[in-house]
Amino acid sequence: MKELASCYPELSVDECIQYGNEALELSIQVNDIQSESEIFLLLAKLYNQNKNHERSSYFYSKFITLKDSLFYLEFEHEQQQIRKQIFLRNSFMIAFLVLLNIAFFIYIRYRSQAKVHDKLENTHEQLKEIARTDPLTELSNRRDIIEKIEYEQIRFERNKNPFVIIIGDLDFFKSINDRYGHDCGDYVLKKVAQILRTTIRKQDIVSRWGGEEFLLLLPETPLEGGKVAAEKVRKKIENSNLKYNNDPLSITITLGVSVYDNVMEIDDCIKKADQALYRGKHKGRNCVVAVRPEDIIIG
Repeated sequence: MKELASCYPELSVDECIQYGNEALELSIQVNDIQSESEIFLLLAKLYNQNKNHERSSYFYSKFITLKDSLFYLEFEHEQQQIRKQIFLRNSFMIAFLVLLNIAFFIYIRYRSQAKVHDKLENTHEQLKEIARTDPLTELSNRRDIIEKIEYEQIRFERNKNPFVIIIGDLDFFKSINDRYGHDCGDYVLKKVAQILRTTIRKQDIVSRWGGEEFLLLLPETPLEGGKVAAEKVRKKIENSNLKYNNDPLSITITLGVSVYDNVMEIDDCIKKADQALYRGKHKGRNCVVAVRPEDIIIG
């Protein structure tokens, strides 16, 4: 590190940014997603060092988006990326990233920016929260709830406590949009989200699964407990007495319940809740249908 510091005694933050952008172009050309993500993070920090918070937020947003993509694609792409890019990564990118990291830390060592660093961390957390939240209902989004379900799966492997997945779909939601407009549809979704939040337990998690569908995760809950919780939600929504522009709205929901009480794929558990939901739709809607792991429909 002393040798490199002596080689670059006059290194400025603008030069670091210039080198970072050149490295970013190179990483994009060679399709090195991992290096691209790391450079986004370094550029975000450098731009904040340079008090350019708009560019810093931009690169932090790019970094978070790329990191989330890598979460799902990393294993699948890892072997292919290693075979195609190991020479370029070892000979060019790693050497440059090491140099850039060293230059960055040398710079901040002599130019203390603790407040700026804290602001960066806060911005990072805020962007991270935004990336995991549905903007309309302010519930967890699909990406966030999947991670939480996977965490419950890990806990099950350790303590064997079952957990329940509930998928609910608002009945005749399209007719609400068609009759009153999409503003009314958005109003209904937000109100239903509030009802769900106030009806479930503190340890339970509710998310917007997509469109007018909601997914609830109930940790450490057996199937019968899930059915009770789902029925409580159904009644609360049925009796909500919502109004839009003084017009009463009749809102009901159909819910499918499945339980994770033995080792299986998460997708299978979600599919079973979905199958139970559609069984409820065929039964006439505004009901709760549960399914056991062995695919026996209950209720």
